[in-house]
Amino acid sequence: LSVLLALYPWDSLLETLGSAGDPYSGSPFVQIFSLIGSDTAAHILNFVVLTAALSVYNSGVYCNSRMLYGLAEQGDAPKVLMMVNRRGVPVLAIALSALVTMLCVLVNYLLPQTALELLMSLVVAALLINWAMISLAHLKFRKAMKAQGIEPSFKAFWYPFSNYLCLAFVALIAAIMLSMPGLRTSIIAMPFWVLFIWMCFRLRLSSRRAAHSEA
Repeated sequence: LSVLLALYPWDSLLETLGSAGDPYSGSPFVQIFSLIGSDTAAHILNFVVLTAALSVYNSGVYCNSRMLYGLAEQGDAPKVLMMVNRRGVPVLAIALSALVTMLCVLVNYLLPQTALELLMSLVVAALLINWAMISLAHLKFRKAMKAQGIEPSFKAFWYPFSNYLCLAFVALIAAIMLSMPGLRTSIIAMPFWVLFIWMCFRLRLSSRRAAHSEA
């Protein structure tokens, strides 16, 4: 990145990318080679970027489908997602991943100038929730172990300060995102998403308790 930005002024690059009204309409790496007059290198780099994107998407579909299959196997997702073909491929889980991809394409078609910011903000919001839950779960875990008189053989570094430090960073990032118009929507939606996950958890927990009581 440093070498590429040394080939062309970054402020001129931003101006070029924003001239079309959409700063995400093209790859900055490809644009740099185009602006310095090397169209061949730009096409090669564009091919590399697209190949890398397809590789990441292929890995994502593979991981998503197997994760959905595992959740269904554990009873945390609809059992229908466990359906596999004769080669053992979870076809319905892959189809669900493909459906989500189609929705993302539709969002990009309807909101071409804000789709990337919206999707990326949702990803960052999900990461914030994950890290907050990891820190809180570890605090509860250590508290439960202490109540049982169990001393962990492997202790987390700087516990519990590191947990609160992580939560503070999560809150700081959320505050920064809240101050940015393009990312504000995802932060506002976070409490509703957490509430939805909690309701699903309570529903699943109640169904398990009912199944155990009947048994």
